[in-house]
Amino acid sequence: MKTKSIIAGIIRLTLLALWSPVAVEKLWDLSGFHSTLRRQPIPEWSTDILFWLLPLAELGAAALIAWPRSRKRTHQGMWLSAILMLSFTLFIGFGVLGWYEKRPCGCGSVISGLSWDDHLWFNAIFFLLAVLGIWLTCPALPGSRRRKYQKAVQIFRQADTANDIAGHFIVKRCLLAFAKRFPRKFALFRRRAL
Repeated sequence: MKTKSIIAGIIRLTLLALWSPVAVEKLWDLSGFHSTLRRQPIPEWSTDILFWLLPLAELGAAALIAWPRSRKRTHQGMWLSAILMLSFTLFIGFGVLGWYEKRPCGCGSVISGLSWDDHLWFNAIFFLLAVLGIWLTCPALPGSRRRKYQKAVQIFRQADTANDIAGHFIVKRCLLAFAKRFPRKFALFRRRAL
C-alpha cells in the first residue's frame, strides 16, 4: 500500500512538472501562442476555442493534481491529464503518419527540440503515466460497498434462519411502535396521517 502511494506521488509530481510550466508559458505569451495555433493543421474556427481552452485545461489539470489531501480531485486531475495527453498523442501520431501537409509543432520548453517521432514517444509515455495515475488514485470500487451490504444481509438471514423468533419479534414490535409514535415519517400520504 505504501509503494502504491509513493508511485502515485511520483506520477503527481511528474504531471505537475509537465502541466504547470506549459500552461504558464502559453498564458504568458498569448499572442505567440495564438499565432502558433494558426500555423497548426487544424480547422481555423477551432483556433479561437483552443486559444483559451488548452491553457486553462492544462492549468486545471495541474491545480487538480496539486490539490492537497483530496484523492477525488487528484483522480479528476489524472483523468484530465489522460484526456489531454491522448488528444496530443493522436495529433502527433497523425502527423507522424503523414496526414498533414505541414507539421509545425507548437510545443514549448524542453520538448520544442524533439522530433515528431520523439515527441510521439514522449506523449505516449505521459499518457501511460496518467492512466497509471488514474488506476492508483481510483476511489473505492462500488463492488466493495456491495460486499459490505451483502454481508449485512447475510447476517440478517442467518439470524432469521437460526430460529431467533423472539429477537425478530422484538425488532418488529419496536418498528411498529416507532411507526405509531411518528406516523408522518412512514405515511404514504402525509396529510392523511394526521
